[in-house]
Amino acid sequence: MKFSQSLIALAAAFLPLIAALPVEAVSSKIVTPGTQDIIADSYIVVFNKDIKDADVESEFASVSRILSKRSSGHKGVGHKYNLSGFKGYSIQTDSSSINEIASSPLVAYIEKDGKVYANEIIKRDGATWGLGRISNKEAGSTTFNYDSSAGEGSTVYVVDTGIYIDHEEFEGRATWGKNFIEGSEDTDENGHGTHCAGTIAGASYGVAPKANLVAVKVLDAEGSGSNSGVIGGIEFVGTDAKENSVLSMSLGGSFSAALNSAVESTISAGVTVVVAAGNDGADAKDYSPASAENAITVGATDSSDNRADFSNYGTVLDVFAPGVDVKSAWIGSTSASNTISGTSMATPHVAGLAAYLIGLGGLSSPADVAAKIKEVGTPDVVQDPKGSINLVAYNDSGA
Repeated sequence: MKFSQSLIALAAAFLPLIAALPVEAVSSKIVTPGTQDIIADSYIVVFNKDIKDADVESEFASVSRILSKRSSGHKGVGHKYNLSGFKGYSIQTDSSSINEIASSPLVAYIEKDGKVYANEIIKRDGATWGLGRISNKEAGSTTFNYDSSAGEGSTVYVVDTGIYIDHEEFEGRATWGKNFIEGSEDTDENGHGTHCAGTIAGASYGVAPKANLVAVKVLDAEGSGSNSGVIGGIEFVGTDAKENSVLSMSLGGSFSAALNSAVESTISAGVTVVVAAGNDGADAKDYSPASAENAITVGATDSSDNRADFSNYGTVLDVFAPGVDVKSAWIGSTSASNTISGTSMATPHVAGLAAYLIGLGGLSSPADVAAKIKEVGTPDVVQDPKGSINLVAYNDSGA
């Protein structure tokens, strides 16, 4: 009897300790990007900015050892990011492994991977008017005025659904860069990327009709992708681009520190980055890559200079451009076209403008390009800018 009572007392003494044990503590380094759709068991691991190459290799060896301890059926390490100021990798793994990875002092933070989407929203019949607006100080013109240099010598990387490079609009100036959509063909299966490319540099639809184009596929046939895949595309541009390069992204999701950091590193490498504000009629500061500090963030207007009701707004915007009923190239045939709307359509107007201004010469950095766009833009014509800069993109043609 005494033995039984002692055993009960001992067990009772330990019950509070057992109850206090955590099931699995989640590292404070693991963060969630805004409110966007999260991809289960998928992460973006970001190293400390000052990490040395030797430590990177050591870290990957450590990750391999961690993953080998468990057979979870996950894919493991995916993209490896090696931009100046932004190094890391994407990984699919279980919660136990990611917590162990987070314990490394070389890891700055780990962001749960999230979905991103093309910022196209409406399909309608309509007329081409955007080129007239971007090359005239007043709305309503259907004449496109531009210098004969037309962006020659500049290259625009279209990080999107790919480009139908055989379309006649591109006249052989579009090439394939890299595909980050597993199992997909090296072509545009959606149309969105081809439409954007046409507005940038198409022979008849383009703001810079002599610029070169490079397809970087990060969105699938449905127009969706992941932050980790987009960062992979950005990293490809950052390492592949030469001088006079522009990166155009008509996509977005909720705020992502990792995505914004990748954008900033690419800008630091000398690439002008132009991004869509987003299509939720909300403050763009809560979206990425729209909120990347040194990217050129673009809102959408209609043919009467009204801010499109779907266009995001706010202090992170740098300029507005035509984004309603924009006609451009499409997939399906070498002469196909489509008329659609969104900040996705406004963005390539400004990406093309950046390439055009670079082609004119005298701009030596992304900061110079951004400053020039603000210097020559048409001020105080946007109706209901809602706290955004009141500026419409203009190519300084004199018209």
